[in-house]
Amino acid sequence: MKTIAVVSPVGGAGRTTLTVALAGLLMARKHAALAVECDPRNVFTFYCGLRTPARRGLVSHVVSPTDDWSDAALETDDGVLWLPWGGARGDGRGPDAETAAAIAAVLHEQPTWLRDLLARIDLPGHGVALVDTPAWPSVHASQAIAAADLVLVVLPPQPLACATLPRLRSELKALGKETVYVANAASPASQLHTDILTLLRDALGAELSVYRVHADTGIPEALARNENFVQAAPHSQAAHDLQGLASWLSNWIHAAHQPAAGAKA
Repeated sequence: MKTIAVVSPVGGAGRTTLTVALAGLLMARKHAALAVECDPRNVFTFYCGLRTPARRGLVSHVVSPTDDWSDAALETDDGVLWLPWGGARGDGRGPDAETAAAIAAVLHEQPTWLRDLLARIDLPGHGVALVDTPAWPSVHASQAIAAADLVLVVLPPQPLACATLPRLRSELKALGKETVYVANAASPASQLHTDILTLLRDALGAELSVYRVHADTGIPEALARNENFVQAAPHSQAAHDLQGLASWLSNWIHAAHQPAAGAKA
């Protein structure tokens, strides 16, 4: 099994949306897929069509290491397994401040906590775990990066993303992490977006994926209707972009499973 961490140096980049979409598309390409939420926002269940936050999930193992967190996973109609973060109380709220601080302390003290948990999951060699994270830097994003075979950095065409990117890129290089950068929610009609994409190409070169995901109002609308966007709008440019990115990731997984082969973004 290969692990892909989905990270971004800014909030609102579309990490969760991409994690969800790519997990389904990789499953359609015959990869056993697990979508993992390493994010205390605990919103995965809403993407599964539920309307209440998960009470159990990855965080259950932090609170109680003897807890069998594995049965907290959900399975969608397309066969993807989803493992939410969990931690919601009976009233739907998250943990209190003291508990949240204790959870963060455990993650700081055990930097390979997530990697060790994922190592227990029995998926085939061509299987994949995609890990959703909050904005970097955060202890949760660091856990996902430490566990990752590949880091997928999601970059919205925003000035703040360009300003914060060098620090994240430097960190990933220092860690020796294989990385691919993906522009998300790009609008060709926006001169600002066009200029930022040019800056990203100049700065990142071949590390920037050729598959940029175009902005599409149908993506949040599909979530509101509990629909799969790619299936609901298969001929849209954004759906085409996601299919291309999923195909590249599928090739990367196969190549990584066979070290003699190589892959380029």
